[in-house]
Amino acid sequence: MPVTAVVLVGDFPSTGVLQATVAQRVAVKGPGDEAAPAFVDHMAHALRQRGAVLVLYPAWRRGRAQRLVRLARSALLTDRIAGLPLDVPPLALSLVADQLAFASAHARPGVLATLAHRLCETLQAGAWVNSVARLEHVKTGLGAHVSSYLPGGGFAVTAGAHPAVHRITASKPVPRLTSRPADPVLMLVADANGDAGWLQDRMQPVLAAVTSTAVAPQPMGAEYWGTKKYTEFVAFSGHPQALRSLLAGSPYRPCGWCGEPTALPECPFCLMVQPAREAAPAGSVPSGHPQRPSPQPSGHQPPQPLPSQPLPSQPLPSQPLPSQPSPSQPQHQAPAPPQVQRPAVPPQPSWPQAPHPPASQPGPPSPVQPDEEAPPTRPQYPRRQGGGPPPAPPPAPPDQTGDAPSLTTLLNGAAQDAAPDPPPEPTPRTTPDDEWRAGTVVFRPPRRQ
Repeated sequence: MPVTAVVLVGDFPSTGVLQATVAQRVAVKGPGDEAAPAFVDHMAHALRQRGAVLVLYPAWRRGRAQRLVRLARSALLTDRIAGLPLDVPPLALSLVADQLAFASAHARPGVLATLAHRLCETLQAGAWVNSVARLEHVKTGLGAHVSSYLPGGGFAVTAGAHPAVHRITASKPVPRLTSRPADPVLMLVADANGDAGWLQDRMQPVLAAVTSTAVAPQPMGAEYWGTKKYTEFVAFSGHPQALRSLLAGSPYRPCGWCGEPTALPECPFCLMVQPAREAAPAGSVPSGHPQRPSPQPSGHQPPQPLPSQPLPSQPLPSQPLPSQPSPSQPQHQAPAPPQVQRPAVPPQPSWPQAPHPPASQPGPPSPVQPDEEAPPTRPQYPRRQGGGPPPAPPPAPPDQTGDAPSLTTLLNGAAQDAAPDPPPEPTPRTTPDDEWRAGTVVFRPPRRQ
């Protein structure tokens, strides 16, 4: 049993092509106050029989039908009534409604609403009209309007997914079609004082239709085409798998609010706007299908990781560091010896180190020549690092006639020189007129006794 009731609002009788299952028709006549209760009762009965209702109505005459759908949703407190406007001529609208009623037993309500738009895109609808002066529902140029007042001739008007207006002439008897339904093509023709011979002789071969079936004209045809002399047609695919291929060819996904599967930008039931679908990049594999590795020839070897560089078995020779800083910097340095790669050396402390004997391996020769005239007991004091006043000069060498200073005296003097200088003593404030700013004199009047 179908789970969705398909209801067509308006005076659109069935074409009679699909006699097994047809859509329900609700002809809204009379004032709005009288038609509203009957429409709400019809929707309540359809909801009791089925789980959802899909209401179809023409997009070019949507005002009253749209208000009735909103009223029924509010009165019955349900979102299972969906209104779907379709922008197709009357004959095509009646055919699409019957096709949806036939497919309602095999598709869910959201999928059925998507199928309605797909059917309108695949079929070819149009008419032969004697004038386009009052044609309002298909865009018409100024030249076509002016040509309508010329005697003789006619116009071929196509509507739906590919609307166009073509003036029929001897050189161009048929319009240029951009698409046609899949084979085999069936065509329905509704003649209302028009040129039925033009459809059979000219249009049917262009559409490659295998059959042409005459049906009764639609009551809303004259209002849509803007004239009482017209011959309406609709061509569709008669393949047994046409509906199934349209159902399987749409990318459905559940609505984020009501969960109804749909491929429309807006859910027809809860009216929730669906997020835009991101286009998959080229070469990507859809989710759920793991990517398989490409086959490789039998002689092909997979790439192996590059071997890491072997570490040297013996440590690299390191350059010996100087045991103490040089007492003075030369103005012109000698060329440095070639650098040899050595392992990382821990950082040296920034404070001066006490003098100690040189390492066992001598370093490079110093560019400063030793002072041969200095006494052998003259100590070498390291340079001070950081701020503060410069260190006191080393003591003068003793006279040759006196006794030489002992080693203890020299070490004590070096320790005193290396110690930080004591902070300066604060200057006492002698008068109360001294201010914190140096060099500023403040004048104050003498106090009265």
